[in-house]
Amino acid sequence: MQHFDTDALATFVAVADAGGFTAAGLRIGKSQAAVSLLIARFESQIGRKLFDRTRRGVHLTETGEILIGYARRIIAIEDEALAALDPGSMRGYVRLGMPDDYIELFGKPLIEEFSRANPRIQVEIQCDFSRSLESMVEHGTINLAIITRAPDSVVGELLRREQLIWCGPAEGETQHQRPLPLALFPEKDCRARPHIVHALTEAGIPWRAAWTSSHLPSIQAALDAGAAVTALPASVVASRHRRLNAQDDDLPLLKPLEIALLVPHGARAAVRTVASFVRSHFQQL
Repeated sequence: MQHFDTDALATFVAVADAGGFTAAGLRIGKSQAAVSLLIARFESQIGRKLFDRTRRGVHLTETGEILIGYARRIIAIEDEALAALDPGSMRGYVRLGMPDDYIELFGKPLIEEFSRANPRIQVEIQCDFSRSLESMVEHGTINLAIITRAPDSVVGELLRREQLIWCGPAEGETQHQRPLPLALFPEKDCRARPHIVHALTEAGIPWRAAWTSSHLPSIQAALDAGAAVTALPASVVASRHRRLNAQDDDLPLLKPLEIALLVPHGARAAVRTVASFVRSHFQQL
């Protein structure tokens, strides 16, 4: 074999990232049959298997693990060369991670505004907790991420400090109940929860977990039902919910959270283009 077919390399990377041939085909605009055929030809050309196919999915072989890093670099160089020759030709598939409470403020503009300006760059948004997103960027399963930093962490590029504020049902006095009923994200995942619990403990305010969920809409539903109060980044609080005043509502002041952007070293051109848009968007907020 004298050279690599970059289309085959791109398909190889798509299958590795998507974890299957059908999902990879949806990402790159090919049928499942076309993806399977291209990978089969590629494996025949190099004389090695790249994937093990089992009932649990598709996984890289030892050869696949060796090749995947080189494949990403070759594709990145090709993207940069094409972009240098013709900026309008920038193309790619970018996976951006963020917690779901940032979707309305950051995810929606990205899909609407970025996609209009960069129609050949497809962006997939994956929602998860910041702790998981950091690991996903590190292992290359997503390309970049917007996260909430852990306390005292300097990981990533600081985008903004976001005030954590108390909010509750539009009506009623839920915030004056003791113990205070809280709607919270899971303890092992949420980086805001330790701030909330510590502040209440320091203020001597008893509390109880009245509602626990991994998703923002469920937390908001707890407030809609009048079952609990919570604390969220200021930009995330829904207009239908009441922003509580710490002094008037007998609640402690909370520390701001730090929102950061994670972009791995050597990111390809399409990823850097998305990162540049994210930075620009945050500067306008």
